[in-house]
Amino acid sequence: MTVSTASQRNAARPRRSAVPLRYAAFESRVTAGILDILVLFIIASLLITAGSLVVLISSDFEQVDPSTMSINIFWACVGAIFPAAVLYFFVGLCWRGQTIGAGVMQIMVIRSDGRPLGVLGAVSRVIGQMVYVLFALGGVLAAFALRDSAVQAAIATATAFLLIAAGFLVAVFDSHRRTLHDRIAGTIVIRVV
Repeated sequence: MTVSTASQRNAARPRRSAVPLRYAAFESRVTAGILDILVLFIIASLLITAGSLVVLISSDFEQVDPSTMSINIFWACVGAIFPAAVLYFFVGLCWRGQTIGAGVMQIMVIRSDGRPLGVLGAVSRVIGQMVYVLFALGGVLAAFALRDSAVQAAIATATAFLLIAAGFLVAVFDSHRRTLHDRIAGTIVIRVV
C-alpha cells in the first residue's frame, strides 16, 4: 500500500529536467530580435514588391492608369504584412520554439516548467508580444489626437515607446531574464548550447 501511494505521489509531481536551464543573456535576446526584425523587413519588402509589380504591369509600365484590381492587389499585399509577421512568430515558436533570429543566436523559448511550447504556448507567446503593438498603436493614436500641440504629441509617442522599452528592460532585473511578454505567456528563453 505504501509503494502504490509513493508511486502516485511521484506521478503527480511535475518532472524536472536533470540538466539545469541556462537562461539566455539579454544581449543575445536583443540580437535575435534585431535579426527577426530584418527577416520581417525582407518579408514586408517582398510583399510590397509583389504588389508594386502587379500595379506596374497593369499600368503597362506607366503608360496607362493601373486597373482598380491591381491597386486592390497592392493594398492586399500591404495588408498581408501584419498577418505574415504574426504567422512568422507563431510557426517558428510552435515548430521549434525558435524564430530565425533565435536559431542564429542559439536560444529557444520554452514554457516556465521546462516543457516545449506547443501550439497553445506559441499562441500565448504571440499574444504576449501583441502588447507592444498595442502600446505603439496607443502612442500613435494619442499623438494623432494631440497633433495640434507638437509637445503633447511627442510626449504621447515617447510614453508609448518608454512602455515598450520597459517591457523589454524588465528582463535585465529578473532572475529568469523574463520580459513582459514572457510573464504574460508563462515562458522563459534558454540557451540551446
